[in-house]
Amino acid sequence: MVRVLGVVVAVVAFAPVVVLAQSADAPPADTKDGSTITIKASKPSVTNKIDRRVYDVSTNPQSAFSTASDVLQRIPSVTIDPRGRIALRGDPEVKVLIDGVESRSGALGNLQASEIDRIEVMTNPSAQFASDGSGGIINIILKKKRKDGVNGNAGIRGDDDGRYNINLGFNTKRGRWTWGTSAGTSRTQQDTAWRGHQQWGTETTNGITLSDMSRRSAYANASLAFDATERDRVELNLSHYRWRAATREDGTVLIKNAAGQVIDDHGEYVFNSESGHGSEWSAHFQHKGAVEGETLDLNVSYNSGTSSDSAWHRLIGLVPTPSDIAYAYFNEGPDGGMNFKADYERPFGKSRLNAGFEIETNESESLGRSQNLAALVPGESDAATPFLYDRATKAAYVTLQTPLGKWAIMPGLRVEAERWTAGPAETSDLRWLPSLNLNRKLSDRTRLVASYSHRTQRPNGYQLNPRLVYYGRYYTYEGNPYLKAQETDAYEIGYEFEGKDFSSNGSLYYRVKTHPTTQTRRVVGQVVMTSVANADEARAMGLELTAKGKVSEKIDYSVNLNVFDSEISGLFGGEALKRQYVTYSGNAVIDWRPNAKDWLQFNLNTEGRAVQLQGYQTGFYRLDMVYRHKITPKWTFSVRAFDLLNSSKQETVFETPQGGSRVENRTERPGIMIGVNRKFGKGGPE
Repeated sequence: MVRVLGVVVAVVAFAPVVVLAQSADAPPADTKDGSTITIKASKPSVTNKIDRRVYDVSTNPQSAFSTASDVLQRIPSVTIDPRGRIALRGDPEVKVLIDGVESRSGALGNLQASEIDRIEVMTNPSAQFASDGSGGIINIILKKKRKDGVNGNAGIRGDDDGRYNINLGFNTKRGRWTWGTSAGTSRTQQDTAWRGHQQWGTETTNGITLSDMSRRSAYANASLAFDATERDRVELNLSHYRWRAATREDGTVLIKNAAGQVIDDHGEYVFNSESGHGSEWSAHFQHKGAVEGETLDLNVSYNSGTSSDSAWHRLIGLVPTPSDIAYAYFNEGPDGGMNFKADYERPFGKSRLNAGFEIETNESESLGRSQNLAALVPGESDAATPFLYDRATKAAYVTLQTPLGKWAIMPGLRVEAERWTAGPAETSDLRWLPSLNLNRKLSDRTRLVASYSHRTQRPNGYQLNPRLVYYGRYYTYEGNPYLKAQETDAYEIGYEFEGKDFSSNGSLYYRVKTHPTTQTRRVVGQVVMTSVANADEARAMGLELTAKGKVSEKIDYSVNLNVFDSEISGLFGGEALKRQYVTYSGNAVIDWRPNAKDWLQFNLNTEGRAVQLQGYQTGFYRLDMVYRHKITPKWTFSVRAFDLLNSSKQETVFETPQGGSRVENRTERPGIMIGVNRKFGKGGPE
């Protein structure tokens, strides 16, 4: 591994990388003769804090016609795979927050980039943040300041495949009052081809499925803020969202025995329907103390919703006998949660204290049922399976940033008491979660940084739900209500360099996870059973390098590369297993502004092989493009091209003593969306 890291250092140390340099107008300055000059101050695009990196995206040229997901995949260390899964340094166990509160499912697709002020990336979070998200935390900070008067944006984009995105937002500021509203609707379309090959025991299975998915969603938000005094501010937010999706699948399955004889040949047609809706409200109070930098933040939020999905299967068999079988699955139920947070920050000379507490509850209730299952699996009977998931967490934390000789150190401690119920299983625990962040200034431009944290990742409701679902005659899924929480110890050491036109940072890191959750497969009779289980241990040791700067006055670049050794070991089915790969993740962005009206960006996302206890998932690479032309100060034209190289494919591989499987999924056809955007007033948020 040392040799690998050495090669990576040599290759990447001089590589270029993209984050846009921003500028802001400084207050006018008076000269001795009484005239006034305006100073253009440079606003840094990246700020390195002791426990996080902060990326300013407040004036990104693409913000008028993109969502939060579009912005995230351009942030160093962040990748988004073809299925929309967010990863940080290649680790999908990342937690995404919006203003410090966990974002609900689908929120990123509705959140417009024009509402985002900055994005905080924490690869090794401090004790200030909840312990789940063992791969790191991404905190999206929304804009708070608004310009006087009425301001807003309206945008529409679409393509000839039926995809579209329509958004409208306004905000108004009158004295101490600020209020706003936004709404939007969108449709996504995805065609995917699945090709599979399985060898279980003496039987060989080959199959192909073509999938056509259409998803529609809509949202509406309203906000109200009141500056009671120069030090006190109250904000209220309300949002409502709904979605529905339909997926049609058309596939064939061919099974042969050891002699090469066809023992099963059938076609399968599936129609899947999903729908849901929900609401969320939140209140935020901020008080600025008498001491400069002293703040008290109180946040409370509540969300509730309901969702349902159904899958109708039809199998038309040719071998062993002609047959026509139909069966269906249904699942529905409500979910909701509450979060209350209090955060206090106060400087003491050169030191800074942060302390707070958090109370969070989450619960969901689902009812799964089947119809005519006996026609597919003789002896099985239809059943209604209820599942209740209930989780309550109470936490308190304290961190203290203070100088210690030439070092700045920030020790922290978080205490979490948690109780959760998943069907028949109940768990209760108390955890002490320490963290330590430190840095040392080596020169005016360079700092040495290091950190440690201990974190916990709890399984989610889908993984814990024990219901048995037949996705086909020979393929099922079953959750595991007895999964243990995953414990992670993470260590990092690195450097940060800040230059005028070039900056870079690098980190050596080591993570060890106890009881990591992993996908598993086993054969029960003729049926392949997919589930989740705890392995014994997983380790990752790697090097990440990021560089950013300018090729010229008109071209910026950003490159991020993470190379790491990934290993997982454990006992499953009475067999001791261990897998290890050297793999990678990263992204690269190039921005070109030939003039004041035009802006072009290319973005490359890539990930290498992801290891599982019984197999692996292959990596991917994807190249996207965004072009923007400013027609007038108010009107903007845009073109967004997805997956220019038509490379969005991944393979999932399982290898066990009973047999193995390889399934490839590929998203068909690149896409191009054309859009226009209209500004109102002074352009919206500052």
